[in-house]
Amino acid sequence: MKKLPALLVIFLAFLLVVPSDLQAAKRDVTGTIFNDPNGNNRFDKNEKGGQSATIWLYHVLPNGNKRKVGKVSTDQAGNYTFKNVPSGRYFISVRYDSNRFAVRTNPFNIGGNSNAPYNANLPFVTPATVNKYPKLTSTPNPNNLDEDGSNTVSPAAP
Repeated sequence: MKKLPALLVIFLAFLLVVPSDLQAAKRDVTGTIFNDPNGNNRFDKNEKGGQSATIWLYHVLPNGNKRKVGKVSTDQAGNYTFKNVPSGRYFISVRYDSNRFAVRTNPFNIGGNSNAPYNANLPFVTPATVNKYPKLTSTPNPNNLDEDGSNTVSPAAP
């Protein structure tokens, strides 16, 4: 009879511990908009951040549709962060505030058991320089719609 309560306690403890272990870790997606004079698409030690931009994070759903996850603005140093992003396939869309030019990254995956931030530093580009960055593409937006096809909340949205 005494074994039953002990087994019940062990079972309840198992239920409380195992689900959190089975869930994939959430990660922050963080980065800096930086000037890249050498055009190598990497944030080198001698390069500086500081570009003002609006950053949108999109989740690419299994059926190929896109769902807007969030929107942040860079700080004065060009830094941005999306907190606690769950596993999945994503891309970032950037609208530079200074020239209303929008670009997007190639899709990337968040996953695994790591909770280390996913680093997505982005070089500042212009319509004339976007072609030298293979990880970025311009996003034509004649109807001022978001990437997911919805109406924008503001004219600065991608």
